[in-house]
Amino acid sequence: MPILHTGEVSVETIAGKLGTSRQTLYRNLKDEGVTFEQVLDALRHRMALDYIASRKVSVNETAYLVGFSDPASFSRAFKRWTGKSPRDWRNG
Repeated sequence: MPILHTGEVSVETIAGKLGTSRQTLYRNLKDEGVTFEQVLDALRHRMALDYIASRKVSVNETAYLVGFSDPASFSRAFKRWTGKSPRDWRNG
């Protein structure tokens, strides 16, 4: 989670942080029935909901904190996750 906003979230980076190889990480995720992208997407989703619900940071700041460099991309992902825009979800 601490490196999401850096844009350095890759399989290689995460495997290194976990002290394992990329192949081992892929294998372990496959054993769990998920992909790296699915885990990353779920983490971003959960964190975005927490940030938006807390109202402590703006939607644009939330986009950055969960690893999106573009607020529009974050808004599209949020709508995919929830069916609503971040602002509508926060107000709603």
